Amino acid sequence: MFLSPFFQALRAFLLRINLSLVLLLIILQLAVWYPFIDNAYDNAGRQLKLKQGAQHSWNSIQQQSRALAMAEFEDHPWLQHRTVDTAQEITSIWEIEGAASLPQWQTALEQVEERFALALLSVSWQRRSGEQWQGKMQFSIQAPKMNREYHNWLPARILIERFIKKDWQLLSTMRTSENASALVEYKHHRHWVQEGSWLPAAGFSVGSVSSDQVTLIAKDGSLQTLAIRQVGDDDD
Repeated sequence: MFLSPFFQALRAFLLRINLSLVLLLIILQLAVWYPFIDNAYDNAGRQLKLKQGAQHSWNSIQQQSRALAMAEFEDHPWLQHRTVDTAQEITSIWEIEGAASLPQWQTALEQVEERFALALLSVSWQRRSGEQWQGKMQFSIQAPKMNREYHNWLPARILIERFIKKDWQLLSTMRTSENASALVEYKHHRHWVQEGSWLPAAGFSVGSVSSDQVTLIAKDGSLQTLAIRQVGDDDD
């Protein structure tokens, strides 16, 4: 009878030791396995991001394929287009054809590149009477992305449009956590632009946007700067 409290206390002590040992073993196991679990988790996260990125690209290509099929170029009625080949019901090769002057071709091709992400597969040019050029181009379809590079697919050089400062005005700028944008007026038409934007009517792309100015890049690589005009500034 007198030993009973002793054994009860001993039993409780041993239970506490066993629980401590179990907890210690669990902690040691976690310490051993944590790097592997963490690495597996990171790999799973990367795989998920890759899968999501691939799905986003595929969705973008599908949307672009539908847009290509329904494309209209009202400013260029001479320009014809058609789907040459498809893969999985998605346009894989797209073709444009027409006859026009080089400046007309330049404007049309700038609009094509502004609206669609394409890679040139083949091109043929034939000089016709006067200033007319017969052209045919085939393109493969790419996943759309920001700040795409613009190309010169013309058969000959044409004059670069001269920068006329009075045609331009920087009205305002705006910055978010991700990027900066600006409201630019060109020949009384307003455009919201950001770095990499393309203004086909003017023949300039946007190099950078800051709080008080915008840098424009001409097709020959020359730079022009637009600054916000202050009250009282005179036009050049």
